Amino acid sequence: MKLQQRFMLYTCLIVLISIFIGFICSNLIYNHVVKEQMNDRYLAIAEQLSKQIKEHEITLRASSDFLQTMSDLGYQIALVKEDGEMKMFGEPFKTEKWNDQMHALFEGGKAYNGIKSFKNSYLIMSHFANDIKNTVGTKIEIDGEEWGLFLRPNNISFFTEFHLIIFGFIFAVFVSSIIGILFMSRKVTQSLSELTSATQEMANHNFQYPLMINRKDEIGQLADRFRMMQQKLENTDQARKKFVNNVSHDFQSPLLNIRGYSELLNGEISSSEGKKYNHIIQTEAKRLSNLTKQLLILTSIDQGTYPTNKQIVRVDEQLHQVVHSMLWRIEEKGLEIKLDLQPVSVYADRTLLINVWENLIGNAIKYNKEFGEISIHCNENESEAVVTIRDTGIGIEQHTLEKIFERFYRVDQARNKEGMGLGLSIVQEVLSYHNASIEVESNEKEGTIFTTVFPKK
Repeated sequence: MKLQQRFMLYTCLIVLISIFIGFICSNLIYNHVVKEQMNDRYLAIAEQLSKQIKEHEITLRASSDFLQTMSDLGYQIALVKEDGEMKMFGEPFKTEKWNDQMHALFEGGKAYNGIKSFKNSYLIMSHFANDIKNTVGTKIEIDGEEWGLFLRPNNISFFTEFHLIIFGFIFAVFVSSIIGILFMSRKVTQSLSELTSATQEMANHNFQYPLMINRKDEIGQLADRFRMMQQKLENTDQARKKFVNNVSHDFQSPLLNIRGYSELLNGEISSSEGKKYNHIIQTEAKRLSNLTKQLLILTSIDQGTYPTNKQIVRVDEQLHQVVHSMLWRIEEKGLEIKLDLQPVSVYADRTLLINVWENLIGNAIKYNKEFGEISIHCNENESEAVVTIRDTGIGIEQHTLEKIFERFYRVDQARNKEGMGLGLSIVQEVLSYHNASIEVESNEKEGTIFTTVFPKK
C-alpha cells in the first residue's frame, strides 16, 4: 500500500473512531445531565397545558383544536383514556405500547416522567426514540372525563430546523477536512517520492540529480541535508577517482624505471654503469616500498583498523631522535638547526607520531634554501602541548595552503621530484586520529611554519 493511501486510510479511521467516541460521550452527557432537565422542562409544559384546559373549562373538541395547534409548534401529544382510547396530535408514535408507570398515572395521579426513566443506550441517544413511553405525562379532566396528557418534542420538526443546519455544517467540515488532508498528504508524499527518485539516482552514481524541493518544514530540512550529502558523496567519488589515478601514476613511474634499467643490466654494460643502474633500481624499489607503507597507514586509519598502541610518549625525545637520524641531510645542505625542546609528554601511538615528525622535519629540509635555518620548539601547559617547526625555505603560495593536506597534492613540479604528495595527508590523518590539530603559516620565498597542538587529557 502506498504511503498516500495509507495516510488517507489512517485519517478516515481516526475520523470514524472520533465520531464513535463522540457519540458515546454525547450519549453519556445526555443520559446523566440533559435527559433529566428535558424531562422536567416538558413536564412543566404538559402541566401548564392541563392547567389552561381545566381553568377555562375547554371542551374536548376545543381542547383537540388547542392541542393540534401546540403539536404544530413542534410537539407530539397524545390524549389517552385508561381504557385505551387515544387521540393523537402531530406525528404519530412508532410504538404505542403502554407500561406500568403510565397506568399508574390514572391510579395514583402522579406525573409520568417517561423521558427521565427511558432505558439508556450508549450508541443511540434515547432522545430520538419515537416511543410513547419516551414522553412526560399528567392527568387532565375534560368534559368530566379523566384523560392522560402525554407530550414530547417532535424530532422530525426538530431535524428540519436546527439539527439539519448542524449536520450540514459537520458534513461540510468533514468533506473539507478530507479534501484538505488529501491535498496535504499528496504534497508530503510527492516530496518523499522526489527524495526516493533522487536516492535511486545516487545509487546509480548520478550525483547531479536536481532535487526540486523548497520547503521550510522538516521535509525541507531533510532535502537540505540530502543535498549536502549529495555534494559530499560527489566530492568523495571525485576524490576516489583522483586517488586511483594518482596511485596508478605513482606506481607506474618507478615500475617503468625498474623494468627499463633491469633490461639494460641484461645487456653488455660496464661495471660502473651496472652499479649505477643497480642503485637506481634500489632507489625506485625503496620509493615503491615507502609509497605502499604510506598508503597502508592511510587506509588503516580511514577504516579504523590500525593496530593502536597508545602510551605516554616523550615528544621532545622523539624530535631529538628524528633530527639525529636526518643530520646528514641537514649538513649536506648546510642548514642551521635551532632546538628549543621542553620536556613534553602526550598520550599517543609512538610509531604514528614519529611518522608525523619525520614528514614535517623532512619537508623543512627538502624545501629549505642552501644554508637556511630550521627552528623546532615544543612546550606544554595545563591544557595543551604545542610543537612548532619553522623553516626559511621557498614557502607556499597562499591560494594553495588549503590544498596541501589533500592526498597526492603537489604544489609545483619542483616539489614532486622525490615526494608523492602523501606526507602531509598522513600528518593530518594521524593528528586527527589523536584529536590533535595542525595549522600552517607560509609566505612565498620566506618560509613556512607548521604548528601542531595536542589537547592534554
